[in-house]
Amino acid sequence: MENSRNIANKGLYWNKLVYKDKQSLVLSSSENKARLVSDILYILQKQQNEKEVIEQLKQRRNEVSSKFSKVLDKVYTIQTKLLVGSGLPSPIEVGMTFSRNYGIPIIPSTSIKGTFANYVQSEKIFDEETYKRLFGTDLTTKGENIRGTLIFLDAIPDTAVKYTVDIVNNHFQPYYMETDNPPNDWYNPVPVQFIAVENTSYRFTILIENDSKLTKEEKEKIKLEFGKMLKLYGIGAKTNYGYGRFKD
Repeated sequence: MENSRNIANKGLYWNKLVYKDKQSLVLSSSENKARLVSDILYILQKQQNEKEVIEQLKQRRNEVSSKFSKVLDKVYTIQTKLLVGSGLPSPIEVGMTFSRNYGIPIIPSTSIKGTFANYVQSEKIFDEETYKRLFGTDLTTKGENIRGTLIFLDAIPDTAVKYTVDIVNNHFQPYYMETDNPPNDWYNPVPVQFIAVENTSYRFTILIENDSKLTKEEKEKIKLEFGKMLKLYGIGAKTNYGYGRFKD
């Protein structure tokens, strides 16, 4: 595929078309992977119809949100870099989550719920009963299962998506490939380039049913703690290395 060609759905390009049109680079040695990353980045950075897609998503989000009661509906901006879906299949070894229909990077609702639930539980933000009421339970006994009150939606870009290239340097590849090899510093490092998102704003939305009984104090606490989680702990992959932090 030529770099000058327009790509309407970048998610389709990432997940399918690259393997066909860049097959020789996908299957090549690591020396040529840098060229593959550069070619993919060029395609992703071309805005084309992205502005219209984001506006359509905003309108749909407004329509959906109007049918529920809002707990949080706020735009946060990436403070560092963001990588979501790193373990997904990828032509460049490190994956990324795209909206299947719209072809732009999103943060899945399941990731948001799981990250926030883990934060709330580990920091003991609410007591156990309130936690179960908010997030639900998945117990082996069917009658004990509780549906959570909170409804999490995918986080969607609120501004044009900015892509960047980063690198992870594996110093112990022979050890990871064969445990008989000791982890030591005499191996040659194997740098792997990957693509991440930066300088982009995302809209996070948490809803409840209109008849749900959630106190004003609980709503305010959820909003406060959700913002703290994004700022201090982050979301997505590589949070231990500073990834996934957001600011207001």
